[in-house]
Amino acid sequence: KDTIQEAKLPIRDEYIIKTEATIQKGYESAKQLLSLDDKPTAIFACNDLLAAGVIQAAKEANLNLPEDLSIVGFDNTVLSTTTSPMLTTVSQPIKEMGAKVVDLLLQEMEESKPHKERLLLSPQLVIRQSTARF
Repeated sequence: KDTIQEAKLPIRDEYIIKTEATIQKGYESAKQLLSLDDKPTAIFACNDLLAAGVIQAAKEANLNLPEDLSIVGFDNTVLSTTTSPMLTTVSQPIKEMGAKVVDLLLQEMEESKPHKERLLLSPQLVIRQSTARF
């Protein structure tokens, strides 16, 4: 069984792009990243829509996925299984989050006072075809 080792990589400012969460903006952002002299070998998009745009731009640049560029999205939407290659993504525990919110609301109604609670729910990495082995 493979183990994941923690790697510390320098974070370059030009690798961080703030944008809107659309496929088109993912495409445009990826084109910007892929035009750099020192191109990234992996891109993490903060949602699956952006990641789908990254896949489009990478294909247009004739990059082999995931050999030349690994791509990871976030949200594990249905889109992640319809891209080619299928998208590696981070899945949030949506059902657990929803159930906990309902529990907290019911508790507030019963106690007639605000209830504050900090929750830490663990996401899951869903590995598909858009990431290379390391």
